[in-house]
Amino acid sequence: MVTVNGPCRLNSGMLIREVGGEVLVLDSESDQIHQLNSTASFIWQNLKDGASASETARRLAEQFDVDENMALADVEDILGKLRALGVIEVTS
Repeated sequence: MVTVNGPCRLNSGMLIREVGGEVLVLDSESDQIHQLNSTASFIWQNLKDGASASETARRLAEQFDVDENMALADVEDILGKLRALGVIEVTS
């Protein structure tokens, strides 16, 4: 699990599309499409709107009726996966 303390931004070459309430990330550099499930889409939308990882976790816990610590672990896990795929970068 990767701890993310700073804001995140989409890397260049990535395009976002919403389809049926889920987010698709189109990576024009590698010609790949990443489909985010409903939880990852929720996390992405909150971060895109400027929420911190901890605020996103609080909202996730409320939305999906889960423990806030578990939600924070999920947020950090999703962000770590998006970073590993080169979709986002964490800025300071």
